[in-house]
Amino acid sequence: MAKIDVSEVQGEVNYEAAMKEFGIEPIDKYLKKMKDLPAMYRRGIVFGQRDFAQIFEAIQNKKPFAVLTGFNPSGPLHLGNLLFLKQALFFQKMGADVFIPISNDETYVFRKTDSLEKATQNVTELVLPDIIALGFDAKRTKIFISTKEPRVYELAVKLSAKTTFSTIKAIFGFTNETNPGQIFYTIVQSAHILFPQLEEFGGPKPVVVPIGIDQDPYMRLVRDMADKTGFVKPSSTYHKFMPGLQGGKMSGSKPETCIYLNDELSKIKKKIMGAFSGGAATLKEHKEKGGNPDIDVACQYLYFMFEEDDNKIKHILDAYRQGLLSSGDVKNMLAEKVEKFLKDHQHKREKAKKDIEKFML
Repeated sequence: MAKIDVSEVQGEVNYEAAMKEFGIEPIDKYLKKMKDLPAMYRRGIVFGQRDFAQIFEAIQNKKPFAVLTGFNPSGPLHLGNLLFLKQALFFQKMGADVFIPISNDETYVFRKTDSLEKATQNVTELVLPDIIALGFDAKRTKIFISTKEPRVYELAVKLSAKTTFSTIKAIFGFTNETNPGQIFYTIVQSAHILFPQLEEFGGPKPVVVPIGIDQDPYMRLVRDMADKTGFVKPSSTYHKFMPGLQGGKMSGSKPETCIYLNDELSKIKKKIMGAFSGGAATLKEHKEKGGNPDIDVACQYLYFMFEEDDNKIKHILDAYRQGLLSSGDVKNMLAEKVEKFLKDHQHKREKAKKDIEKFML
C-alpha cells in the first residue's frame, strides 16, 4: 500500500483501500442523477466524497452553496492543478460561489520559498492570471491572499481554541523538528475552508472542497472544529492523482514531472515525447503484444482531460492496448491537443492580467 500523508505520496495508490482507511464514500450514486457532467466525473477520476448529500441537495433545489479550492504560490500552475480548477468551474455553473484562498503563508512556513515576500509576489505573477484565464465569473468568484485578509486570522484565532496540539500531532504527525508556523497553518487552512460561511458571505451553508486523498487530514480536522463553532461541516470530493511525466505523482516543485501552464509552446512536444510509456520495448513487439494504457502517461493525460469525447477515448485506449496505436501515435495526439490548449490559454492569460482586481476580495 502506498504511503499517503499531507507532505508526500509514495508508491502506487490503491484508491479503494484508501477510501476504506479514511472513511470516504463513493460518489457514483449522486453522479448518476446529475446531467452534463465533465469527463472527470463521467470517467471515475473524481471517485469519492464525504458528506456530498448536502451539496447535491443544494444543487437540486437551487440553494446557496460554495466551492473552495486553494493554491500555494511556490511556482507556476501546472496541468495537475486544472483538476481542482475545473471542478470549481463546474460547481460554479451549478450555482456555487467560488472561493480561492492563495496560501502564501503555507508556501513560506513549509519552506517552498525563501521569503514570504517572494511567495506573495508569485501570487500576481504566476498564479492569478492562470486562474482567471480559465473563465470564472468575476461576480461570483472571491480570491484572497491569506496574509492580506484579516478575517482569516481572526477566524483562525477563534478556531485555535477548539482543538489541541495532541489532536493536530496525531493527524499530521508533527515532530520536534516542526516549526510553529507549520503547526498554526493547520488552523489557518481550517479558517480558509470555513471562510465562505462568515456572515458577510451569507452565513452558514454547504461548502464543497475538491481535494486529493492526501489532503484529507485537513478535512477531518476542520469538520471537527466546524461542529464546535456553529458552522456547517464542509463536504469534500476526491480525485485521482494525474501522473507525472515520468510516472509517479506530479509535483510543481519537480519540473521534470509536469507541464506548466506558462511553458513555452516550443518545449511542449519535447516534454511529451519524453514521457513514460506503457508500450513494449520495440515497435514490432508493441504491434504484436500491445501496450498498457493504464500506465502510459500520454494515454492517461488524454483520458484525464484532453479528449472529451468518450467514444474517441475508448477507441484510442483499445487501439493502444491492441498495438494498433503506438506510444509515438498517442504522444503526438496529446502534444497537438496540449499545444492548442496552452496557446489559447496563454493568450487569455495575458488578457486576464488586467482583470485581477475584479476577482480579489
